[in-house]
Amino acid sequence: MKNILLISKDVLRRDYLSCYGSKVCHTPNIDRLAEEGTIFTSCCTPAPSTSMAITCMFSGLYAHELLDRKDYTEVEPFTQAPTLFSLLEGGGYETHVVWTQRLFNLAWRYSKMFPPNTQVHNLEGTGTVIPHDGNLPDERDGTDVERFEGEIRTILNNSSKPVFIWVHLPHVLSPRGCFGSDMDLLDRLVGDMVSPFAGNIYLTADHGNMSCEKGALDYGFHVYEGAVRVPLITPRVMGRDVIEEPVSLVQLKSIILERVVRPPKYVYSDSQYYQQPNRKLAIRKGDFKYIYNKIDKSEELYDLSVDPGENANLLVKDWYDPDRKRTVPLDQLYYYKRWDEAETAYGELRGEKDRIWRTESRLEALVAKAKVVVARDIRRVAASRKTTGRWESAPKAMEG
Repeated sequence: MKNILLISKDVLRRDYLSCYGSKVCHTPNIDRLAEEGTIFTSCCTPAPSTSMAITCMFSGLYAHELLDRKDYTEVEPFTQAPTLFSLLEGGGYETHVVWTQRLFNLAWRYSKMFPPNTQVHNLEGTGTVIPHDGNLPDERDGTDVERFEGEIRTILNNSSKPVFIWVHLPHVLSPRGCFGSDMDLLDRLVGDMVSPFAGNIYLTADHGNMSCEKGALDYGFHVYEGAVRVPLITPRVMGRDVIEEPVSLVQLKSIILERVVRPPKYVYSDSQYYQQPNRKLAIRKGDFKYIYNKIDKSEELYDLSVDPGENANLLVKDWYDPDRKRTVPLDQLYYYKRWDEAETAYGELRGEKDRIWRTESRLEALVAKAKVVVARDIRRVAASRKTTGRWESAPKAMEG
């Protein structure tokens, strides 16, 4: 059995890597990893936020399939299905998690995906999480790569069994200070790990970020391509150097354990759990991508083969032209050849949304729980009265 290294990086967009066509970053070690293995060009995260993403990718279940994940609150340890960690441990591997203390604090309580035997290494003082108040952190001396490399090598040196190590890197590896600015450090880490793991390295992201697309800067609130389409580079899978079919990170278990990929009929991405109010659900089949927005019940449909930037919502028939101050039918201005196919895809994808959609809100859940409690109390009172009545009538019966 070979040692396995899974590297995931927070907010890692595909276009940060030169093997995916980056125009600003050069990542030769990662490029070499892709050339010698398999590069996935249409891999999607099941959720554009860390806790949800890792819950799905290690369980092999989409967010809408999770029975005990309804809201973004602290959860109990995951027991619904075997996780990648538990399966590898059952196969004789020693499993490890290496990430920052801050990511542990932020993500662990909302996921709890590791079995008790998994050894979790929380590195203090490494990495930066870009704050949401807009102020970038100060750059520090030193290089986080050295800390992560040192921890990985220590694990290898102290293990008597084959190891599986999941390394989850922070938003920004110090001493850099912006999303995407640390690709040279990521590339260095990958290059330094090729020899210790004999090339048995998997590289991906929990999610991407919007990077000014659609006027948005961040992640976790959208299911557009910038946030949900992620890099995935693996050792050679099924003899293929490139896999272009849409796949999801929920298939990571089968890819790592079996070295196979089975392109699914549908690929799903959820921005929130089903009880949360601002949930957005994306469903992709082939070139078509459908989005449902819970908060206003609006719908979107894109043909990614001709519109990878998701600019033309094919469901909006009449578009308002702010320059000419008039409304114009989309099919008069937007040249598109697949209207019939788009209509068919819309019907199918909307039907799939209806099939998997769960409507219970937080308030409805509380009401349902209250009804259960009230019904239970009524039954208890009724049982108590029935018992009391029987004993109270006994003396009269005896007197008779």
